[in-house]
Amino acid sequence: MAESPVGSGYASTRDIVLAAILLLAGTALLVVVLVQAWPPAPVVGPDGRTEPPAGTTTVELPGWSPTLSRETSMFVIVMAAGALGAVVHVLRSFYWYVGNRALRRSWLMMYLLLPFVGALLGLVVYLVLRGGLTSPTGGASDINPYGITAIAALVGLFSQETSEKLRSVFGTLLAQAPAGRDQVGAPRITAVEPDGGPVGTVVALRGTGLGSATAVRFGAAQSRITHAADTLIRTAVPPGATTAPPVVLTPAGPVAAPAVFTVE
Repeated sequence: MAESPVGSGYASTRDIVLAAILLLAGTALLVVVLVQAWPPAPVVGPDGRTEPPAGTTTVELPGWSPTLSRETSMFVIVMAAGALGAVVHVLRSFYWYVGNRALRRSWLMMYLLLPFVGALLGLVVYLVLRGGLTSPTGGASDINPYGITAIAALVGLFSQETSEKLRSVFGTLLAQAPAGRDQVGAPRITAVEPDGGPVGTVVALRGTGLGSATAVRFGAAQSRITHAADTLIRTAVPPGATTAPPVVLTPAGPVAAPAVFTVE
């Protein structure tokens, strides 16, 4: 099957500059929203006792100043923190691929959508924690905003790992969905070319369902992918690689090659 040319070309200078501007502007906006929506701290009264914090927070944004209840502000800050965590991942990946001149246009959509995924995952995890760790009569005043914001940021930063953990936990409680026409088969490796070489050798792994691969392991050493398509990925043998079947890391799980790659 021929590979689709859509998104296979390298990102141009204009693409990189535009993506960098959007990422930095989005980061600044998320920081402003997080700071503005932060709930007020408890107030210490004249008698030294701690009084409940104010029930509302006013968010000052250009042209818009909504007033949020403490419950609503908690929703806003966990979504902003989840998006910020995802942005950290995006920026690290972005500068690595740009610096190595390996950024392809097909990755730009991922960079655009990942902050939204982080925000939604942060909200989902917050709802799970609120549903399981607080009593039915507990309110937002019982929640430590620093703790829940840190969790949401880590969820956004490790969105893939969070999704896999949620799937493994709730996969035991829910019935598995039947396979449909829109479901893609599991990733599979059919060939390794060449079958051996020294560190730095470019290795081609052929198979199916490999377009979402993120890295390749040669023994305990891990290398980055320089070219990824559904039927072909390329990578270089990293320092510290040992003789073993290459293992491709994908969102669906690791996939081992059928043949051993000999490190010379």
